[in-house]
Amino acid sequence: MVERSIPTPTEVPMKHSRHALVAFAFLFAASASVRADDEKDALALVEKAIKAHGGEELLKKYSGSTAKIKGTVHAMGMALPMSGEVSLNGTDQLRVELEIEAGGQKISVLTILNKDKGWVRIADNTMEFSKEQVASAREQTYAGWVANLYPLKGKEFSLATTGEQKIGDQSVLGVKVAHKGHNEVTLYFDKETGMLAKYESNVKDDATGQEVLEEKFMSGYKAVKGLQQPMKITTKRDGKLLVEGEVSEVQLFEKLDESLFTKP
Repeated sequence: MVERSIPTPTEVPMKHSRHALVAFAFLFAASASVRADDEKDALALVEKAIKAHGGEELLKKYSGSTAKIKGTVHAMGMALPMSGEVSLNGTDQLRVELEIEAGGQKISVLTILNKDKGWVRIADNTMEFSKEQVASAREQTYAGWVANLYPLKGKEFSLATTGEQKIGDQSVLGVKVAHKGHNEVTLYFDKETGMLAKYESNVKDDATGQEVLEEKFMSGYKAVKGLQQPMKITTKRDGKLLVEGEVSEVQLFEKLDESLFTKP
């Protein structure tokens, strides 16, 4: 499953005689040229990554996916074993069905996002998402959609390089993605292969209500229907480990059945 959670320009502040005018005009023209060249470099990195992952045609074709996962959820100072299945359809439909072991008991947790509505069911208790929770969930699915890469060739996106960094011993090149009405997302690609190694964005923490940085690390890629899918996914929030997951099975679909995303 290609994962499909950067403030927009308007949000950044919440987290500047004739000879002088001529000089300013030249300075503006020069800076505009630098930005254009940088966006071209960023798009080249994205196009390399699209090819590495299997190509634009296949990435566009499969907008639905399911993945069986097993791993650990880190919460309240505890490492809780979990297993389950994640289903994703396009940019705004998500279903996460988990079984979490805590205190010797197994707890079932079902989370569904269906466009402008959402629900969470814990055991037999179902609660509807507030507007704020829906907005937060949609931002996270948007970030995952951006990580599908092919949408970034659209003119509605603004791209910029962030330079070379390290993820452990891995050298990566970053691309910052901006889109009106959404948080910024930064993608990090392996310098040699072009494979997506990590993406990050600001998300709202459910416990504190504050925006924090969420990072998703992908590795262990495997080909499924011609597309490279990460079989290991690790999530950190505010620098702290949140989820460690191993993917045992991925299925890709052109579209998933709408019934998967109805109220539980």
